[in-house]
Amino acid sequence: MPTAHPATAPTRWGSMLRAVRGAIAAAPFTAVLWLVVLAGGIATGALVENISHRAWFAGLSYGLPSFSAGNWFTTLSGMFFLAEPVAYLSVLLLIPLSVGWLEATRGTRTAVLAFFGGQVGAVLLTAAALLLFRNLGSEWIDALANDVDAGPSGGIFAALALAACHVRQPWRGRWQFLLLAFAVLGTTLVGEISDLEHSAAILLVLILKHRSISRPNVREQRFIAWAGLVGLVFVQILTLVVPTHGPFGPTRAGGGHIAVLIDAALAIALARGLRNGRRIAFIGALVLAVLNVLRGALGITLVVTMGPQLPHAHLASLAAALAGLWVLMLGYLVICWRAFGLRPVRRLPADAHADPIARPEVVTELKRHGGGTLSWMGTWEGNAHRRSPGGSLLAYQVHAGCAISLGDPVGPAADRDAAMLDFAKAAEGAGLVPCFFSVTAAPAAPVDAFRSMQIAEDTIVDLPDLAFAGKAWSDVRTALNRAAREEVSFRLTALIDEPEPVHAALEEISDSWAGDRSLPPMRFTLGTLAEAADPAVRVALAQDRSGTVQGFLSWLPVYSAGGTVTGWTLDLMRRREGGFGPVMEFLIASSLRTFSAEGASFASLSGAPLAHAVHGAGTEPVDRVLAALARALEPVYGFGSLHAFKAKFSPRIVPMYLVYRDESDLPRIAGALARAYLPEASVGQLAREGFGALRVLRGRR
Repeated sequence: MPTAHPATAPTRWGSMLRAVRGAIAAAPFTAVLWLVVLAGGIATGALVENISHRAWFAGLSYGLPSFSAGNWFTTLSGMFFLAEPVAYLSVLLLIPLSVGWLEATRGTRTAVLAFFGGQVGAVLLTAAALLLFRNLGSEWIDALANDVDAGPSGGIFAALALAACHVRQPWRGRWQFLLLAFAVLGTTLVGEISDLEHSAAILLVLILKHRSISRPNVREQRFIAWAGLVGLVFVQILTLVVPTHGPFGPTRAGGGHIAVLIDAALAIALARGLRNGRRIAFIGALVLAVLNVLRGALGITLVVTMGPQLPHAHLASLAAALAGLWVLMLGYLVICWRAFGLRPVRRLPADAHADPIARPEVVTELKRHGGGTLSWMGTWEGNAHRRSPGGSLLAYQVHAGCAISLGDPVGPAADRDAAMLDFAKAAEGAGLVPCFFSVTAAPAAPVDAFRSMQIAEDTIVDLPDLAFAGKAWSDVRTALNRAAREEVSFRLTALIDEPEPVHAALEEISDSWAGDRSLPPMRFTLGTLAEAADPAVRVALAQDRSGTVQGFLSWLPVYSAGGTVTGWTLDLMRRREGGFGPVMEFLIASSLRTFSAEGASFASLSGAPLAHAVHGAGTEPVDRVLAALARALEPVYGFGSLHAFKAKFSPRIVPMYLVYRDESDLPRIAGALARAYLPEASVGQLAREGFGALRVLRGRR
């Protein structure tokens, strides 16, 4: 029987102990609170059985009956024990997730004040509300007014709400919406005294921290509407199997299946359109909300007029309870109606009523202001362009509901950040997810507006004083010497000036290269012979002594301000199958020599997508996902091997980033980029290669 290495177990236990010590050091109050609550469960026996029936339980619990009897000390005595094992399970899990989160991010003093202040405030506020509204005819309120509770959940939710008020946007608004939704649902559908205390704690913190609540922008208004609609339907489905009790009376599981299923089907059909701000989805959601409100109004009328004599009273009570939630949804849609009025677009709205920006104008702007190593790709067919108020041009494509801007804006350097922010707002106004692909950095401000991650590495060869000397250049020197021996010549030309036999040879090599792959040729930042035929693009040819083309490259111009070509970017790399072996090394080295002699400053061997993930994956979750994706796609496109090949030319590395609004957009952006790179691939081809990549990834684990 195999045995573990002797050092394995001690090492594992040592790591666990260090992790525990680190957690206690970071959140000592949380650790003490957790242990005190656990000790309360052991002392009372509530960890293993329900103790609410014990005679002493009511005497130590807080609530309106205790306060009416003058037992105010129960506010503290009832804080550290609970009634049943299930409550202990949830509370012991929530303490580190709420109080621990707040203490680790805002400090021990803040966590202590928030917990005790929130607990006492929630208990007293709930008791005051029950005292104010009891004996007014509501059986639900009268029952709660005679009930008692125990446990620290008020302080827990106060700490959670306060921690949520300090996260960055847009997650702050989403956390606040989630907590408010939890409070409303708990009060409306569960309706126990603890649910009122949770709601009181959340509302108390949000009122005190009202400055942290800002009006959601158009993007967040659509997100909240989408989340609200999906959440409402989920709650309706949940009520089919879970009984509820709230202000409108008790319900039991079952019944109303047809209405709930109809709502669910309509919500599924409307949800994506609502997230994208579509007018038809907004109208559909309005109609759905109005119908549910009317159904609830009928339920309320029947409950009030007929009471217990009403047949199927639980269905009427449930419709009445859900109607309150639909009223909130309806009111929200009406208030935010301006966020929903869009039809599907392929261009941004500011350009919709103007003539498209013509390619000559794009080239003129590029020569006037200069650009980066990818800027020339913005002149290719398939790109639209948007001009910012500051005069910058951004090339973009729309795929799968995303507006993908390629490279940095072309224009005044001082307008870069403003141009990116303007593009993002215009895209969101059109119901699209904005992102910026292969840019040098995210905008500097506003801080919460964008996120970024490195997705590629641009490989730059500096050309002044270029010399293929030293061990690092040995492969390059070998290729040049072999080409001289075998009489393989180099020529840098414009493809448009070449005779038909050369065009035919290049087509033959390209067709052979594409035929080896199960997916169509990639586009977006990868050109074809059509782009190589541009007069501004230079093509490097390698021909043997008989004139047969052994391989070729295409180089895109990189302009500096004023129209001078200061560098070149490598695009196409194709070689003849079975031809001259080191043809790529020979072509690149010969091109670099020529560019250096002409006075160019640099040459970019272009960015290798996902190469950063292959060779230098970080520890962040996104980095690990990209690393896994890069390993899976390596057999298909060889990103890692291409990056390793370019390392022969001793380039310096310049990071390239994907800039986006927030992490929830990443799945849609990934799908949009896949479509941008493979516009001609069928769904079946993408699915087949995706499953194949997953099999490769699984086999490498």
